[in-house]
Order: sequence, then structure tokens, then C-alpha cells
Amino acid sequence: MASVVGLSARYANFLVHPLLAGPGVCQTCRGPATLGYPACWPCQQAATTLGAGVADVVVPISLALKGGQYANELWRYKNAQGPQKQHFSMGLAAVLWRFLAAHETCISEGCAVPRFDTVTTVPSTSGRTTHPLRGMVAGIVGPTRARYRDLLTPVPDAATLGRTASPARYTSVGLWGSDILLIDDTWTTGNHAQSASAALKAAGANSVAVVVLGRHLNIAYGDTATHVEQARLRRFSWDVCALRHWTHN
Repeated sequence: MASVVGLSARYANFLVHPLLAGPGVCQTCRGPATLGYPACWPCQQAATTLGAGVADVVVPISLALKGGQYANELWRYKNAQGPQKQHFSMGLAAVLWRFLAAHETCISEGCAVPRFDTVTTVPSTSGRTTHPLRGMVAGIVGPTRARYRDLLTPVPDAATLGRTASPARYTSVGLWGSDILLIDDTWTTGNHAQSASAALKAAGANSVAVVVLGRHLNIAYGDTATHVEQARLRRFSWDVCALRHWTHN
């Protein structure tokens, strides 16, 4: 049987570490930001709309470049059929498993909490009845499956809210001070994940950290190609800290 290390090994050939927050890099999602601004436009808008409801920490595992291998796999694990769907689901589950095993402690420290007692996923608002991400996080990934709970439900008209951040997109069961690790597969604007964070906090969550498999970027847009070129200067390693300039050895 293939191991987590074995299944995830090939991803080191095309995963790209997000740049750390700083000039020209959004402090929230780590995508491109206009110089002089701490966050990109979607993240600024989400913060304005949701206030303290936004996630305390957002950690993308890798950039997912439009037309690239990783972005393709993030699409195919949801839309392929049969053995192909299983292949990509198992590979991405191994990526998430290996990443959390190495870095979840730093993420909880970033939220100033000792650990996340509950893990959940961002539900689909597209009418998909069973989302493969839930199956991965609840049933496959070792660091998350024992802590998984179904917490979030889209409101009936969630799809009509479009891509905007909204505190009314989801509802959550009561949480009473829990610290939540919220998993999503792809971050484009981040408005679904941030709306989910707002629902969790409105239900009583103490803190919310978002881990996203891929930060989607289109290198044909604006200065994104330069941003990606800078990110690619650092070779991908599973030991590189997701939040700080050091490695975990």
C-alpha cells in the first residue's frame, strides 16, 4: 500500500510556496497586492464586510496556477470519474496529510491557541450533494479525521450571493469557544472561506484558521507573472514553514 510520503512525493515537482506577507504580497491570502496596501482588493473587501468574522490565519499550501498541473488536479479530483477521481483524491489527501503533520502546530501558534479541537470544510454552494473534500478530511487524512464535524450549511439562496463575502452565506451549529481548523480546496477571491469563517465565529468559535490546498492565480492577470516568478525562486520543500522564514527538521 502506498504511503503518504510516497503519494505526495511527486507534488514537490510542481507545488510552489506562496510568498510570505510583505510589500506587494497580501498579508491575508499571500496573493499579489498593490504596493502600499497590506492586502489585495478581495481580502480588503472581505475584512470591511465581515470585520472580526474573517479568519485569524489563512495558509495556502501552494499556489495553483491556471493551466498548471496542480490547478488541473484540483479541478479533476472533483470532476473526473472512476479511477481518475480516486487517483487525484488520494494524491491531494496525501498532500494535506503531509502538510498538516509538519505545520499545524505553527498554524495554531499563529492563532495563539494550543491546538484546533475541531476540523471542518467549506461546503459547496453549487448544488453538489457530496463534496470529495469532505470525504478526504473526514475519512482519509489522519491528522483531521478524528476531529472532523459537519458544522456549516449553506443558506437556501447562497448561490445568488455570487462571489462576494457575506455573513449570511452559511449557518453553523453552536460552538461555544471552539478553535476551528477550516479546510478549503481552492482560494480565488477567498470569499466563500471567509464567509464560512464569519458563520463559525457568529456561532461562537474562538478562532478560525483556514488551510487551503491551492491559492489560484492567473499569470496573465496584471503583475501576477512577476509575483509567481519570485515565488518560484524558492524550491518547494515539505519542511519549509508555511508562516515563517525557517524549516522544520
